Amino acid sequence: MSTILDLGVEHDHIDAQTRANGITAISELIWNALDADASIINIEYDKDPLGNYKYIKISDNGHSLPLEKAKLVFGKLGGSDKKINRESPKGRVYHGKEGKGRFKCMSLGDLVTFNSTYPVNGQFATYSIVLDRNNLSHAEVSDLRMLPKGKGDKGFEVNINNVNQKNADYGIKLENRNSFEEIFAPYWMNYQDFQIFFNGNELKFESLIKNTFEKEVIYEISGSKTSFLIRIIEWTFNNDKKTFLCNTKGIPFNSLNLGIRSSLPISIFIQSSYIEQLHSENRLDIGELDSIINFAYEDAKKIGREYLRDRLHQYSLEFIESLKRENLYPYKVAPQNIVEESTRKVFDIVALQVHEYLPSFEDQDHRGKKLTLSLIKEALEKDSNSLRRILSEIIDLPKEKRDDLADLLECTSLSNIIDAMTEISDRITFLNGLENLIYDPEISKNVKERKHLHKIIIDNTWIFGDEYTYGADDISLKNVLKEYLKHIGREDFKEFVNEGDNSDLSFIPDVCLWKQYNNGTPGHFNNLVIELKKPTVNAGISEYSQIQLYANLVSKDQRFPKDKTNWRFLLVTRDIKPELEPQLNQENREYGHVNATKNVDVFVLPWGRIINNARTKYQYLKDKLNLKVQNNEDGLNFLKTKYKEYLPDNL
Repeated sequence: MSTILDLGVEHDHIDAQTRANGITAISELIWNALDADASIINIEYDKDPLGNYKYIKISDNGHSLPLEKAKLVFGKLGGSDKKINRESPKGRVYHGKEGKGRFKCMSLGDLVTFNSTYPVNGQFATYSIVLDRNNLSHAEVSDLRMLPKGKGDKGFEVNINNVNQKNADYGIKLENRNSFEEIFAPYWMNYQDFQIFFNGNELKFESLIKNTFEKEVIYEISGSKTSFLIRIIEWTFNNDKKTFLCNTKGIPFNSLNLGIRSSLPISIFIQSSYIEQLHSENRLDIGELDSIINFAYEDAKKIGREYLRDRLHQYSLEFIESLKRENLYPYKVAPQNIVEESTRKVFDIVALQVHEYLPSFEDQDHRGKKLTLSLIKEALEKDSNSLRRILSEIIDLPKEKRDDLADLLECTSLSNIIDAMTEISDRITFLNGLENLIYDPEISKNVKERKHLHKIIIDNTWIFGDEYTYGADDISLKNVLKEYLKHIGREDFKEFVNEGDNSDLSFIPDVCLWKQYNNGTPGHFNNLVIELKKPTVNAGISEYSQIQLYANLVSKDQRFPKDKTNWRFLLVTRDIKPELEPQLNQENREYGHVNATKNVDVFVLPWGRIINNARTKYQYLKDKLNLKVQNNEDGLNFLKTKYKEYLPDNL
C-alpha cells in the first residue's frame, strides 16, 4: 500500500525547480550517485522505430536511500542531510546540499520513478517513489518490500517515462557527450574510483585530457588569506569553453563564460573553499557580482591567456624549425634581450596560425612565404595594432582567427612588452630631439613659442607626468574654466561661467592638463596649467609674475573648484635668471616650488630638469630592456619626421 507525501509547497514553485536542459538534468542524477559513493553509474535509454526515446534509466551501486530518510527528503522541498555533512561515508566531498536536484530529472520526462534497494537485517529491501508532473506537490511512496534472501543488490535507480524528447536528446546524443567529461573530469582527478556509462559506452576521462596546468592565487578575505587554485584542462576534443566555480575538490557549482578567446579546447576551473562557502549560503548564483569571485575570474582569464600563449608557442616550434631549414625564418641571430625574446614568441605563434588557417599560405612559393613572414616581423616591430592591420588587410586571415590572436595579443605580457618597447624608444628619442630643439643655439633661435614648441608639447604631455589627461590649450582662462567644468561633468558649465564677471579671465595660458583620481573618496582632481616660453627666453621676475598672476586669478575666482581640487601652475623656460634662482631653492620645498597657498601651487622649472627627470625614468626602462636608442641628432630627425609641420622651415 502506498503513501502520499505532501511537499507543502505550491505546484508553481516546484515546477520552477524542474526546469533544466538535458545535460544539467542528467548531471544532477550523476552527482546524486557520486554523493552516494557509487562506483558504477549507468545511463540507459531506448528508442522506438521513429527515433523517439521510450525511456531513460539512470542506475548506480551507491549506498542508496533508506525509506525513512527518503520520506524526510521527499516530504519537503530542500530537505537534505548534505547541509549538515560535507562528505560522504567514503570521504567524497558532496556536490549537492539542498535536495532540490532530484526535481531536475523531471525536465527529462513527466513521470519519474525512484527505486531504492538497501540491506536490512541480512537481506535486501526495496521501495519506490513516484513523481508526476500532473501533481508535483505530492509524491507517492510505496511500502518497503523485503526481497528473498540472496536476491537483489544495493543501489538506486531513476526511471523516466513520458520523455521530453528535446531535452532528452540534448542530454544523450553523442556529440554532447563530451560535456559530461568536461564537467566531471576535475572530480575524477580527485576520486578515480568510479565509472560512468552511456548504454555501455564508458566516459574516458584520462584519454580526453591532453594537458593540465595549475596556479595558486591568494586573496585576503576578512583579514585572513584564502587560496584559490586556478586549474586549466586542455582537451582532445572541441569543448564548450567555460570557466567553472568549484569547491577545493573540483566539484563545479556554477559556470561562467570562459572570458577569453581560445583556439585551443580548454576549460578553466576555479577551486576554493570560499566558493564552497558561497554555495552553502546560496550566494553563488550571483557569483559574478561577488568582488572576490570577480578578482579570481579576472586572474583566471590572465592565467588562461598565459597558458594559451605558452602552449601555442610550443605547438609552433616544429613548424618554426621547418621554416629555419628552408631559410624562411626572418630572424637570423639569437635574441639578445627580453624584448627580442618576447617578440620572437609572438611571431612564432602568429606564423603558425597563418600557416594553419590560411590555405593560400602553403600554396605560395618560397618568395611569397618569405614576404608574408617578413610583413609579420615588421608589423611586430612597430606595434600590435600594425600586426592586426597586416593580418586583416594583406594576409586576409579569417576573422575568427584574427579575433583570437587580437585577444591574445591585447591581453598578454608579450604584446605589452613589444608595445612598451616601441613607446620607450620613441619617448627617449623624442626627449633627445626636444633637448636639441631647445638648447642648440643655431636651432633654438628659430623656434617660436605658440607656432612650434606649443604644438609639439600638447602631443607629448607625458613629459609632465603620465597621470595627466590633456584638457585644453591656447584658450583664455574663461574657456579653461568652461572646458574643465565640462570635463568633471557639469552640464551647466556654459551658463555657470557666463553668469559671472570674466574681465580678469582673458589671459591665455598655453596648455592645461587635469587628472581625476580616487584616494578613497571619489571626485578628487589635480590640474596642471602650463606656460611655455620660446627657447630664447629665460625665466626671471617678469616671467614668474605672469604665471603667478594666473594662479592668483584662479585662486580668488570661486567658480574654479577648490574643494577636493588642487591647481598646479608651471612656467617652463630654457634657463633660470640669477634674480629668480633663490625662489626656486626654498627650504622644505622641492626645487622649483616657488609659491603655495591652499589648493594652489606655483612652479618654475627649466626644460633641462623636466627632460632629465623624464629621461631618467625611461632610461631605467631602456637599460632593463637593453634597447638601442638614437642620439640627439637622430632624435632631431625623429622630430622632423613626426612634427614637420610644427618646426621652422629652415630646420
